[in-house]
Amino acid sequence: MLTLFSRKKSVKEKLWFCLIILVMAVLVVMISKRICVANETSQWENINYKNMMESVQLENINYLDIMSKLNRDKVAFNDRTLVSILQKYYVQPPSMLPYNLTYPEIQNPSPGQTQFIDEYLKQKRNGFYIDCGAFDGEHLSNSLFLERYRNWTGIIIEPNPTTYGLLRQKHRKAYSLNACLSTNKYPSLETFTTGKKAVLGKVVDDRYKKKNSAEKLIHVQCFPLYTILLAMGQMDIDYFSLDVEGAERGVLDSLPWDKLNIKMFSIEHNKWDGGKPDLKRYMETKGYDFVKEIVGVNTAPDFIFEKRKL
Repeated sequence: MLTLFSRKKSVKEKLWFCLIILVMAVLVVMISKRICVANETSQWENINYKNMMESVQLENINYLDIMSKLNRDKVAFNDRTLVSILQKYYVQPPSMLPYNLTYPEIQNPSPGQTQFIDEYLKQKRNGFYIDCGAFDGEHLSNSLFLERYRNWTGIIIEPNPTTYGLLRQKHRKAYSLNACLSTNKYPSLETFTTGKKAVLGKVVDDRYKKKNSAEKLIHVQCFPLYTILLAMGQMDIDYFSLDVEGAERGVLDSLPWDKLNIKMFSIEHNKWDGGKPDLKRYMETKGYDFVKEIVGVNTAPDFIFEKRKL
């Protein structure tokens, strides 16, 4: 009887032992699988991160290649690819940081244009501006006051990359673009001279390059203004400050006037072919009345025009 009981106990112990071994084996397999899965996941994440980075780099290269082709093909200013490339890679959003102005105590650094516009529009709030030839976004700015004190927004355009870098540091609450305005209805890569004074930088032709070979010349991407406004979805403009050192007429010629509602202009007149009378006649043909001349300003002698009321 004792022998039988001992045998049963021995069998029972063996079963328990086998069960324990089996459980341990299962646990080892499960832990091993988890380790493998974790390793595979980590490898997969690393591979995908690498692929993602390569994709970003390729994308950056591709958009420049595409832009080069668009320039070469002289695509129309409303070309969908052109508008998309401009919107995604060139136009920078407004800064969310506090202003970083050199002279924050100066409320209105404009040499007279903005003072008149603000008074003429009866201190209008929440307007939209285009500020082309914006320099560093503060010195002689025709848009800063409207932005700070009248809650306007808009787009600031400056072609000089160095000056544009300074502009970005001001943390303006407007969209910005490091490019020049095209004088044609298609994009192009143009030669730009930074000028003896940065504020006098401009696009130049081959004749200028030969005569002034010692000057610093760079290549700048130019877009038609209409393309820029399409990218922003903005056809109503309260005020357009145009100062492009002699290219004003070309920029204006490129506009589809019937598609835009620009209420007021300030246009530099001292480099306009034909002088002041011709500029007035030109704007009259576009439906604008001369309102005022900004006098006593060497750096920005402008005419101000208002859209004729029907």
